Amino acid sequence: PAPGPLLPPLCAPACGVPPAWAARLGATGFLISKCCFPLFKAKPGKVKRVRTIFSSEQLARLEQEFARQQYLVGQERCLLASSLRLTEEQVKVWFQNRRIKWRKQSLEQQQAKLAKMGLATPQR
Repeated sequence: PAPGPLLPPLCAPACGVPPAWAARLGATGFLISKCCFPLFKAKPGKVKRVRTIFSSEQLARLEQEFARQQYLVGQERCLLASSLRLTEEQVKVWFQNRRIKWRKQSLEQQQAKLAKMGLATPQR
């Protein structure tokens, strides 16, 4: 069956116009926006967090700070988070994920250098 017309978000009186990122849920036709329900239930006992979408300005600043230092703690993280209008947790997790990406890239670069020299080791 074809889905029916979209209904306004459940929070329309509070939020006004439906945001562009409002999510349509199945055949109910209701829109539920992140402003009303930041956490969606995945399985009983587990809560799935809504993924943070960073603006290009936020990403540029985060990358700039990462290039300066790979670990950001305490007051530095607090100041960066407030200047970017993010939570400290969001900044902390972004830095954790960026360090993982950096390590992976470094390992790939090392392996490429070894391969050029004919000393490549098999991948695990």
